[in-house]
Amino acid sequence: MATTSPLSRAIRDFAVVGGGIAGCTVAYELARRGHSVTLYEQSSIAHAASGRNMGLLLNQVEVEVVKIMRHSLEIYREVEHAARPFNLRQLPQLLLARDAEQMKVARAHAAALREIGVEAQPLDPQQVRSEVPQLSEDIQGGYLLPGAWALDPAPATQAFAEAARVAGAEIRTGARVSAIDRHGVFTDEGRRPAGGVIVASGPWAVDLLPSLPVTAARGWVLLTAALPFALPWIVEEMSWPDQDRLGRASRLPTLADVASGGHDEPAASALALAPLTDGRALIGTSMAPSLREAVEGLDMPQRVAARALEIAPGLRDVSIARAWYGMRPMAPDGMPIVGRLGESGVFVHGGHGSLGMMTAPATARWLVDEILGETRPELKSLSPARFAESASSAPSRLSSGGTAPAP
Repeated sequence: MATTSPLSRAIRDFAVVGGGIAGCTVAYELARRGHSVTLYEQSSIAHAASGRNMGLLLNQVEVEVVKIMRHSLEIYREVEHAARPFNLRQLPQLLLARDAEQMKVARAHAAALREIGVEAQPLDPQQVRSEVPQLSEDIQGGYLLPGAWALDPAPATQAFAEAARVAGAEIRTGARVSAIDRHGVFTDEGRRPAGGVIVASGPWAVDLLPSLPVTAARGWVLLTAALPFALPWIVEEMSWPDQDRLGRASRLPTLADVASGGHDEPAASALALAPLTDGRALIGTSMAPSLREAVEGLDMPQRVAARALEIAPGLRDVSIARAWYGMRPMAPDGMPIVGRLGESGVFVHGGHGSLGMMTAPATARWLVDEILGETRPELKSLSPARFAESASSAPSRLSSGGTAPAP
């Protein structure tokens, strides 16, 4: 039986900062276990990247990510019918290779996935184009995977907020948190005491925890009008880097980078096509380092569209209804940062990057387990302590709190 730590016995009430998927899942986990919790969100629930992504739960080559995704899927099913609907649905996923190098990557992905029990059916170019004739005639083929899932991201995030509210949590939108310390949070309405604080505010977490190694990356998505054909699969081009490489690519630019221009060039890009339940589709995707408040990436809709037409020229006449971006919080190794900072009552649930919808429900459950005294080995590799310098400096900085808004 798990023992209860002195810290968890001392905490009676919690403040959660951030109303995205990372914050709402933590609030849900605390509230459903009977704890007092207040969630503070500067804008509205799912206002940022949690409501501005493709809503895909994909089979990734990293075994650890697939395991986390499977746990998250179970938790999505818990709230699927208890709160607002969010169209959780299963779809096949095609690992698409446009050239010989991508076919090599797709083959390696398929082999790694088979080792953890995911089927991977090879398809030659003719088989792929018989289902999606809009693709280029010179594609190399790919691998078809079952077991991918899709959902509507903003409603899914809002579903966790509603489930938390029903369980007793207070959800405060339009409430800016400007600083935190060991005794609670500071809002525009004054201090709000809390025994424990969970910072789950995406790329804005560094405004409250300046030593946290999280940067911002801007990802773009296009929304089509109703397609004149049925898209049978989620299509993923095999050019997206692994999580470690993606994390390194989203580093802070130097002053020289900014001065020379192009600091917002994409660190990663790939064609991704995802069908929606109403006949429309999402087209992505890209990841570019961001200075957050700067005007950046104005040509990204053009870049995303051009890449899509290189691989799927048959989409040329498809109408585009909208384009938008979300700010993704990136850790140096591309994996989430989840755990307690030193011996303080401050915890982090962030750095999920492009994996937020896939991983946050699971990592939130494990984090709350640990807050309440249970050891979760799944979090060992995700602990803030893996970034030794940041972890060692964070508690001393918390005594006076950080400043700046949380989303």
